[in-house]
Amino acid sequence: MRLKQLGTIAIYRIGLAVFFCCSFVAEASAFNDTDPLTRPIRATTIKRESIDQVVDLLAAEYQIPVGMELGDPKLTPRREIELDLPTTNLKDFLDSVIAKDPRYTWKLEGGVIHVWPVTGRDTLVATLLDSKISHFGFTGKVSRYHIHYEILNLPEIRSQLVVAGVDPLMFQNFSTISKLRKNTFFSESNLTLRELLDRLVLKTEIKRWVITRWGENSEFITLRS
Repeated sequence: MRLKQLGTIAIYRIGLAVFFCCSFVAEASAFNDTDPLTRPIRATTIKRESIDQVVDLLAAEYQIPVGMELGDPKLTPRREIELDLPTTNLKDFLDSVIAKDPRYTWKLEGGVIHVWPVTGRDTLVATLLDSKISHFGFTGKVSRYHIHYEILNLPEIRSQLVVAGVDPLMFQNFSTISKLRKNTFFSESNLTLRELLDRLVLKTEIKRWVITRWGENSEFITLRS
């Protein structure tokens, strides 16, 4: 399968502080509250950001596990969100974000905040997320780039991409080439792709996954974290 790679000049995110105008402050506690949806979120100002960029900050600044499926870019083009929220909790924060882009919805499932499109859902992405994976694992200091590459080239995934005429599109930047801790051990079997991605954000320092189509004719698919 042909593999596309974007260099650092085409990075989706070059430092969260450049793209986001939000006053998030990192929290030390893990996402293990009795009721995670009551987790406090500090006063936040958001200017002209897309829903995935806003949700990204929950993982980056609060270490909240997040999984996001973006809609078909032709049916759900990028919509800019503007919010000025006082201190609130996770549930109200997410509800406020969704109110600004109601093409999406969210739900806490198995310890992960899932965000997905209620309209304009990409059929191939939805099918891939429900596909059964026999096994995936890695040990030691591996990069997110390597993990993304290996997942999109799993036999159960690759065969469907070949039939659909879609190629993986990989982003290479400081975040994706940075390596996980050397004592990381990950091994999962007999689960769907969505479940596999959820296990990643629950069991490693990776705290987000986003999957979407890309390209003028949606000829690529990308997985990022």
